[in-house]
Amino acid sequence: MDIQIRPVRPGDVFGITRTVLAARGFHGPELDRQVEIDLQRFRDQNITDLIESETLIAHVGTRIVGVMRYGEFEGDVHLTHPDIDPAFDEELVTEAFLQKFWGLVESETGKAVYLDYPNHQRKTLGDVFLRNGFYKLIDRVDMNLRLTADVKPQTKSLLYSSYSKKTHDRFFEAFRTSFSGTLDPMMEWDAKHPEQSFEMFRERFGVFDPNLWVLATDSTGRDVGFALFQNFHGGRYGGTTMLLYMAVLPDSRGHGYGEEILREGLRRVRKSNGANATVALTVTRGNTPAERIYERLGFQSVEQFTVYNMKRQYPFF
Repeated sequence: MDIQIRPVRPGDVFGITRTVLAARGFHGPELDRQVEIDLQRFRDQNITDLIESETLIAHVGTRIVGVMRYGEFEGDVHLTHPDIDPAFDEELVTEAFLQKFWGLVESETGKAVYLDYPNHQRKTLGDVFLRNGFYKLIDRVDMNLRLTADVKPQTKSLLYSSYSKKTHDRFFEAFRTSFSGTLDPMMEWDAKHPEQSFEMFRERFGVFDPNLWVLATDSTGRDVGFALFQNFHGGRYGGTTMLLYMAVLPDSRGHGYGEEILREGLRRVRKSNGANATVALTVTRGNTPAERIYERLGFQSVEQFTVYNMKRQYPFF
């Protein structure tokens, strides 16, 4: 089978929509109806150009048989789980994407990242990525909590500040210092570029509310930890408030501050977003101390996924 890979082109929106819907279980007249509904929605919302961007197309002849979206972020290309027409072999089409994508993204991109979530049939593609030069970085777990009940502090041993111009330097210093010692591999880039990472957390990850950034101080006036919450209105976490990052500073660990800081952050989220607010987070599988804190406060595991990386190798074809 001659599977060709190319960048998206104007006019691909019909084929993209049909392929994605077929991959997600639509077929027959139901598929035709849903394609028309979605295309009309794209026109009404004026997002056709967005649909026809940052996407790779797999085709056999003139038929689109696979769609793989990607995004370029700080020198990395982030690949999504491809949507493959169920009439074609998912692994073969995915391999075709992986053998060609380097030549179709920006030349300065140095690393590819893939989050291997199960598809609607609970199938993953990790083995395909491993066969094509990716390596497994880490397992992660999505967790969430519906804030139906009040969240109250366990003790009054800490004082809390929100983000402001006045507290900016203290937040940043706590953020930078938190990378000392054991480091989650997902935070490797942030540790190397704390200034850029800190700015992106405020400016690019969801809707920033300064009151949902919590800096904790002990009775001596020393900053001991923080939690960064952000509201998301779109994407995978749309409609939730994400706990982007939480840390207790190295010389303040072992006192139970992590749970107290998290409680304060959840209290603020509930006050701001209401009793039906949902908080989501991801945690590294095996980070037992963090998982225990989240579970004690009622977070439930939703889904596990695996992070795969691949460094760019030259030449590529």
